[in-house]
Amino acid sequence: MQSNRWLLLGAVLASTTGFAADRTIAVSPALQTSWEFVTPGSGARQRPQLGVGFWQRGSGAKPGVGSNYASAIEYQLPEAAPQRVRSASFQFSGKPSQCVGNEPVVVDVHAYAGDGRADVADTQAGSRIAQLSADCSNTAAFSRPIDVTAIVRQLSVASGVRHVGFNIRKANNRQGPGLFALSPGKLTVVLADHPVDGPPMARGSGATTPAATTTTAAPVATSVQSSKHASKHPPPTGLIPWEKGKTTQATQ
Repeated sequence: MQSNRWLLLGAVLASTTGFAADRTIAVSPALQTSWEFVTPGSGARQRPQLGVGFWQRGSGAKPGVGSNYASAIEYQLPEAAPQRVRSASFQFSGKPSQCVGNEPVVVDVHAYAGDGRADVADTQAGSRIAQLSADCSNTAAFSRPIDVTAIVRQLSVASGVRHVGFNIRKANNRQGPGLFALSPGKLTVVLADHPVDGPPMARGSGATTPAATTTTAAPVATSVQSSKHASKHPPPTGLIPWEKGKTTQATQ
């Protein structure tokens, strides 16, 4: 009888542990693109390689003549009711491409409601969720995960295709070359087996919430998506500045 009682207790514990399991999903980018804004000037060109910061044109050009780069990355969200999103974090990485001087490059990260299509307006959409500061020799700031739980909850749907986008752009008035090549990284979403705003379903008292994040994000209005307009800029014809061993076509 005692043995049967322990077996029954073990079965109950195993069952409740199974119900309390969360699911972690690492989402790859559905879209990643960069835009080159020529300065001085008003033109913009789409680039395949992600980058952020200022590229100084060579060949004897005056200081301040070159291009500013901004990047946009969009992820298709897992189908899940908003109440099941326990946590979400966004993390990307970067390394210097053309960077000189000791003044740090300040980088802003914004979040917006994406649509899975590249548009120059993506680089100006959304609300700021984080600000990073990196110099030419220390890129540790780019390894910091950003908490985007509130945004992912706001945009998630139980059925259907929804995208969340992040744009990365230079925030300060640094004049010298300060261009960083970027890698898109990942969006990590943790889904609970029950609505996180309601009572836990068979959760043990020792359960913990997985959330390895450092920056709290504010909700983003989904009306941002409807305000995006079609780009009138032509596709790029030149090469990106940081492609090694190739000749760069610069634009004034």
